[in-house]
Amino acid sequence: MANVQVFHDFTISEIGEIDSTNKYAEKLINSGSVPEGSVFYTHNQTSGIGQAGNTWESEPRKNLTASMILYPVFLHPAHQFYLTMVVSLAVLDTVDFFLHDTTASVKWPNDIYCGNRKIAGILIKNQVMGNEISSAIAGLGLNINQTEFTTAPNATSLKLLAGNEYDIIVVLSKWHTHVAKYYDMLKSNRKELYMQYLSKLYLKDVQADYLINGVRVTATITGIGLHGQLVLTDNSGKRYECGLKDVIFPTFR
Repeated sequence: MANVQVFHDFTISEIGEIDSTNKYAEKLINSGSVPEGSVFYTHNQTSGIGQAGNTWESEPRKNLTASMILYPVFLHPAHQFYLTMVVSLAVLDTVDFFLHDTTASVKWPNDIYCGNRKIAGILIKNQVMGNEISSAIAGLGLNINQTEFTTAPNATSLKLLAGNEYDIIVVLSKWHTHVAKYYDMLKSNRKELYMQYLSKLYLKDVQADYLINGVRVTATITGIGLHGQLVLTDNSGKRYECGLKDVIFPTFR
């Protein structure tokens, strides 16, 4: 792996309460220059949005809700899913660092699971200009000290899993460090980045029942397509390339 090129001159900004850190970061990008790697986090995000417009439940001052700004102008828009790989693996490494011994994995496309429970999710918004991604905003919701969840029955947190209280800023700093590591890998070794993401996928190489375009299919996750599609293969060898709306995962308790 190449030496890690840590972001320079970035800022970490604290916001007491805001509707969405992603929206806040987007306004700053549109209004002027913000250093790459800058992070905005809030104690209370009132309108946090997850993948496909789902809401994100987070008790004030209990969890990490943050957004990071990147400028991946070297990355063609057709390859933007690599940014999801970068940020997802960074969250996974952060969770592993604080839990030490865990079954954490990446549930495609961008959730982090511990066992069969969700501990984190990311949402990336890209601005594209021509053949390059002019900016990207990586939003993160990571459950840290919350122990009760009302709208997310399969949620968990660092505290629920380890029994400890965690300093949110310490967790944020660790995530930032891991993003820098994988962002550097994106620049220098995309194949290795892809292989690491693939190896960490939830239910990878496990035969399970999926709903693919409304049809129940017994299949195994075998890869990720060129544009980030989930690739599954059934017992007959038939291959399915699925977008987010094409596949529903099995539910485990």
